[in-house]
Amino acid sequence: MMPTADDLRAVTDDALDHLAALPDPAWEQPAYGLEWNCRDTAAHLMDDFGFYAMQLAGRNPPQDDYVVLQDPPPWRQGSPEILFWPDPATGTAGIISCLDATAGLLCAVVAVAPPDKRGYHPAGISDASGFAAMGIAEAALHAYDILTAHGIDYEADGAIIAKVLDRLFPDAARTAEPWQDLLHASGRTAETRGRAWRWDSSVR
Repeated sequence: MMPTADDLRAVTDDALDHLAALPDPAWEQPAYGLEWNCRDTAAHLMDDFGFYAMQLAGRNPPQDDYVVLQDPPPWRQGSPEILFWPDPATGTAGIISCLDATAGLLCAVVAVAPPDKRGYHPAGISDASGFAAMGIAEAALHAYDILTAHGIDYEADGAIIAKVLDRLFPDAARTAEPWQDLLHASGRTAETRGRAWRWDSSVR
């Protein structure tokens, strides 16, 4: 069972429902365990969704690099270079709208991509299931980073996360709690915080 566009939509919708409850000033707070604040983290997630979609959307997707778009300069000092950036004046509503739209791009591309289509990612040339899995991991983990910074409990759907682990972390330690296994594999537990990690998005 590989991750699908429906899985991506389900995890993203749940994450957005949680994030939508944050007040406008909350996005300036540092994200939990990251060097970015919550606004930067949300914008990074939009970039993930958008670029993952573009990596697989074309007739001849790139196989050796990202689509060659030039990132604009950082919105402010210390922010990452981001192509998709929500208007800060729109607050939480604008961030949620932009996240929803960019997630929709990736969902649409994953849903229609032929099984043999491949696109570049530095962690391995990938197919639709791989980009779906990466989108799910990014959505769930960065929602966790943002919500944990505000003391809000969050846990993504375990059955879907188990598929993500199978697809991206085939050698990761597994227990009866897939969500905790993903946090462990991605350096977000007390035991693994600060440890280098990487998934494998290549087609196996």
